[in-house]
Amino acid sequence: MFTLRNLGGVALLLFGSTFVWLTPEFASRGVSTSSIWWSVTRILALVTVLGFTAATWGLFQRGSWWAPVAIASAILGLLTVVPYLIAAIRSGEITPWFTGSISIVGSLAVLTLLLVPGLARWVEGHVMSG
Repeated sequence: MFTLRNLGGVALLLFGSTFVWLTPEFASRGVSTSSIWWSVTRILALVTVLGFTAATWGLFQRGSWWAPVAIASAILGLLTVVPYLIAAIRSGEITPWFTGSISIVGSLAVLTLLLVPGLARWVEGHVMSG
């Protein structure tokens, strides 16, 4: 069914999946991904993906806990960008700022939607009721 809740859930899940792009597996060919920064990035990115996946599941289940999990995942996503940028820049990655900016902008959008009172009420009223 085509509802705001379904669209919001799909958007949340798709955005969360973009953190996989920060992992060493998505680095450009020839880029060394053997540093500790890449390892830290891999762990944080995968936990972020799991968090957004759980938040999406909670949203579809109409659980009251989905929004705090999405907020925590967005904050973790912002933190994940730091070791990613260090790793990517040090190893000569081609587009670290583009990839990092997607994660930053998306995380800030999630935080804005869920923490700004008027927008949070809209999400609660329209997305959760749909």
